[in-house]
Amino acid sequence: MNLGVGTFLIVRSSIKVLPLLVILGIFSGCIGGSSPLDILDPIGIGEKDQSTRRGGAASFSNDHTTVEDYYGRILADNFFSLNGNSIDKLDENTDFNRLLNLTPVFITKNSRLQESCPGKDLEGYINICYETSANTNDLPLAYTNKRWAFDTGSSEFLQVNSFYHGGLLIKKYHSLLLDIYNNKAQPATASALNYQTAIPQKLYQNYAHWYGDRTLKTYADCDVKDNAFFSASTMSICLGYLSSFKNIKVAQDPTVLYHELGHAFTQMIQNMRNVANGGSSLPHRTDIGYFFYDEAGAINEGVADFLVHYMNGRTRVFEWVFGRFLGGARPIAESDDLHTSMDSNGKKIITTDEESRLSYPDFINYINNGPEVPLEDVHAGGMIISHFLTAFSRDIKATCSMNQETAVQTTFYLLMETYAELGDLTSTANDQLARPTINHSKDLDTLGIPTSLDWVSKVTPINFRSFSQKFAKYAYQILTKNDRAACNGVNYPLDQLERLLDSYGLLLFENYNENGNHFDYGIQGETKSVNPLNRLKTVLVDKDLIKLDERPDKSTAFVFDKRSDMLSALKGLLSSGNVAQISTKIDGELVHNNGNGQISPGELVGVALNLYNNSNSEMGGIQVLANDWDHIKIDGTERKPCNTFEDNWPLLTEGAADSTTENASNAGACGFTTRLNGNSNASTGGVNPSAESNEVLHPICFVQVDDGGASKWASQDIFRQKIELEKKDCLGGENDPHSCFIRAVRGADAAWFSRISPKSNWGETLADENGSPPFNSHNIVFFEANPNIPPGTTFNCRFRVRFTNCRNCWSDQTRDDKDDYRDFEYSGANPFKILHYQFTVID
Repeated sequence: MNLGVGTFLIVRSSIKVLPLLVILGIFSGCIGGSSPLDILDPIGIGEKDQSTRRGGAASFSNDHTTVEDYYGRILADNFFSLNGNSIDKLDENTDFNRLLNLTPVFITKNSRLQESCPGKDLEGYINICYETSANTNDLPLAYTNKRWAFDTGSSEFLQVNSFYHGGLLIKKYHSLLLDIYNNKAQPATASALNYQTAIPQKLYQNYAHWYGDRTLKTYADCDVKDNAFFSASTMSICLGYLSSFKNIKVAQDPTVLYHELGHAFTQMIQNMRNVANGGSSLPHRTDIGYFFYDEAGAINEGVADFLVHYMNGRTRVFEWVFGRFLGGARPIAESDDLHTSMDSNGKKIITTDEESRLSYPDFINYINNGPEVPLEDVHAGGMIISHFLTAFSRDIKATCSMNQETAVQTTFYLLMETYAELGDLTSTANDQLARPTINHSKDLDTLGIPTSLDWVSKVTPINFRSFSQKFAKYAYQILTKNDRAACNGVNYPLDQLERLLDSYGLLLFENYNENGNHFDYGIQGETKSVNPLNRLKTVLVDKDLIKLDERPDKSTAFVFDKRSDMLSALKGLLSSGNVAQISTKIDGELVHNNGNGQISPGELVGVALNLYNNSNSEMGGIQVLANDWDHIKIDGTERKPCNTFEDNWPLLTEGAADSTTENASNAGACGFTTRLNGNSNASTGGVNPSAESNEVLHPICFVQVDDGGASKWASQDIFRQKIELEKKDCLGGENDPHSCFIRAVRGADAAWFSRISPKSNWGETLADENGSPPFNSHNIVFFEANPNIPPGTTFNCRFRVRFTNCRNCWSDQTRDDKDDYRDFEYSGANPFKILHYQFTVID
């Protein structure tokens, strides 16, 4: 998975630039030579007999003279599986020709490795849907005498093998999607729907089934060492090589390609509704991960691992290239022998017992072969989801009397519905209701970016709670509530689903949120509540129990400002695409960054809050937000901070807005939260924009000013006026005086922390072997400091914080049904814990 060009890692107080792409899965446990695999019948790979498995056969010449036109030979699976799941006599010098399919298979009639993709009847046909070449800038491979047979040691063979296996999964994807569209989600009339599907009606008209009509490219002999990745921006998959083993190429292991195609499919499905309703140009899209670590990326790793199981039915991935040579095979079921971690009594930590499953958030940093140092990494976190999905498939296989293939296809069907809704930037979530129900609003903000993109990337992002809730909603609606035929004429028991989710710590929601999140309709209509008796392992924690670490020997925050480190960070932020630019007032070479660990004029700095878990339970998926929000009141020409929130800051005598006589139901009042996210140009949602003309979002940082001998907290614009600085000298220029001196960098204004142990801070929870916390790009918020700040100026920044397994961060506990907060409320304070970071700028 490509997490973005320029990803970087911070170690202690310095930033180290990582390779552009994160290595896939090499942290996992080793495979023992005698470790058995629980192999089920492969799906769509070929029969397991001597015509396809030649572990003991002699080598032979595989060239164009030995096959018919348009045929070639491939490896039916990876070498480990073809060799009887053994590493005996299998190394980089093995003659791999002896493991080839004896019987040639059809590759393509096209003269190059290119293939079309079907649509629905005459709609959505794509002439060149996918293709395979050796490397970037190379043409797709051409056949030799109309034939596709090449020696296994050649680059040509890698391309043919990858093209064939990619085609298997792509064909299965299209077949399943068409069946869903025709027979489940899109009957003849919308009124006949049994549930509100997220699959768009214009799926095929606008090529929404394939990310527009773009070509997916696979580079089978990619010039990237020890790595494989999918890039959404170029719609390509890169299969690299092992730097220490010259004959070992990633393309020799189809399970890696299946995994990367899983990322590609998820990217497509997340954007189905966006392409269907906005065209294939995709000016805005949702991505499968936004940071080096976030829960959207972790979930997607688990889903991609499940797609390998969807293809071959096995309980582990990457057995050959990453497993045999780098110790990086990964289990996707508790029964797999790769789970070797033991407790202090010598008992296996992970077993098939309900009490010993890979549960959230306790195992979010889990490494299956037992290293003592925890790992904050999307691949580690993803194992919780892959294990849940394979367990769910086994459960419906038994309960609904399904075969293996139908069970995994049904799970994939639910994943399609889940991701199609979660990634929807049109905000409608379905084509049956013409009102926003998810991700707030599709209206553009002042920078031309839809509010919905801000929501799905950081404000209400894909996390373990939202993913589990959406997946459960569709399981309930499709297998239990209405379309019982999907479970072979019986109801899949809802208590059974909830108990399974709970065994993985994923019963993180209190209702199924069927009524959505519309500002009005989101609190109307039916929404099924979770049976609280089914919540045994899943622990929900009150948001008030997260705080800054205020112990005498601890810092409340860490500041990173070393010039060389921040130059690397800046390069990474810009290259990732998440950050468009920084202020022109900040020198491009960061000449003012002095590395003293404090904020000084003219610097680009990273700030990491030192968060403390004051509860007796694990906290997972902690987020820090530094984006603008609704926490001021306009008083004449001045903006004043509201003190009507839980923090009661500041006092009226310290500059707070006077809210004593206001009507909280009126726009502009401190007690009112904007329905339009401060966007007075909004055109949808049923709110008259003119009614909110005095509702604005404000930056998180206020400044201390002298007011006739008394200190007060004021907006940065008031301070600008006091020191007589012209608007053009503000960080945002003439149009942004309210973040004139200190502002969070848009796109780098949120931070993620995977887990915090009870009565500990994050650094203590994730300390490395030297006792140092593993700071990284994902747990730092970046700020710009105007070079015109007078040294000695004090700022107070009002961060909003919440976490995934929080009881009162996602659902309104004041309501009897504990219904989810409506989307607009995330513009305000209610779903968050407010934490303050105060600092004085020094020269």
